[in-house]
Amino acid sequence: MMIQGLLGPIDTAELGQTLMHEHITCADWSMRMNFGARFFEFDQVAEIAAGQLGKAKALGVRTVVDGTPVNLGRDIRLIREVARRTGLNFIASTGFYYQEEPWLYFRDEEEIYDLLMGDCADGISGTGSKPGILKAGVGRRRPHSPCCKRCSTPPAGWPKETGLPLFCHHDPSTAAGGAILDLLASCGVPASRVILGHSGDTDNLEYLTAMLERGCWLGMDRFGFCDRDLGLEPRVDTIAALCRAGWGHRLLLSHDLAAYLAFWDSWETTKHSDWLHLEEDYTFIHRRVLPLLEERGLSRADIDRLLTGNPRAFFEGV
Repeated sequence: MMIQGLLGPIDTAELGQTLMHEHITCADWSMRMNFGARFFEFDQVAEIAAGQLGKAKALGVRTVVDGTPVNLGRDIRLIREVARRTGLNFIASTGFYYQEEPWLYFRDEEEIYDLLMGDCADGISGTGSKPGILKAGVGRRRPHSPCCKRCSTPPAGWPKETGLPLFCHHDPSTAAGGAILDLLASCGVPASRVILGHSGDTDNLEYLTAMLERGCWLGMDRFGFCDRDLGLEPRVDTIAALCRAGWGHRLLLSHDLAAYLAFWDSWETTKHSDWLHLEEDYTFIHRRVLPLLEERGLSRADIDRLLTGNPRAFFEGV
């Protein structure tokens, strides 16, 4: 089956090991435009990202889904450059994060829909690159704030027109997954085409099982944040428990990392760091997570399903 990749159609049989939610950068465009090289340098960010992802490629990764939405600094030319340097498959996203920004707050659903449909129909920023997945963000307010509904509902209407699946950023501590799936279902999006992202931030098996029973996919995709949120061992234990319960075929792995994450990392700190030898990088799953999953009884076939079979099944709509 052919799906939309960054540089053109990709055969799902060629996806291989896939990191389902990463970023090249999250760096605000207004900051970039106003502060220039004090905040962002294109060539060096590309060098850092290509170096780090080259290490992941050496361990078997073949495809990266870049989950950066429009209003977190998506830079399609940067993603294309990293794809060129690494030879990896990339799948780009379109959609909005959940911030209630003034340029979103006062726009209606139809206008947001038209803006983002342009990405799907014409390509992003004049590059010809089209998204292969839709992105919606839901924060701690649950999916009921007016702005959140406007930014989440337009993507929900797209699958009939674009055939694209949808990734939803969500905070499992709010237990809002059911409401999110209800909202999307009301727009005609089946749960089988939805990833509830960042589900690995909780070890609440009752909640996660209830979401899986709805038919969605779970993004166990924040292994780049083991030092900030839920630790490594509880995350691994949760995946192992869900696999033992028969849900291994609905789990997707990733780190949610960026080569330059400008939320809290300064550019000076990033570019002068030992960025090719970080503990938490795009190889963390291979180096740290997979051995722990094997210790907990997962077979190589189980692990191959998590990294290769499940991403393929998700994009094929199985």
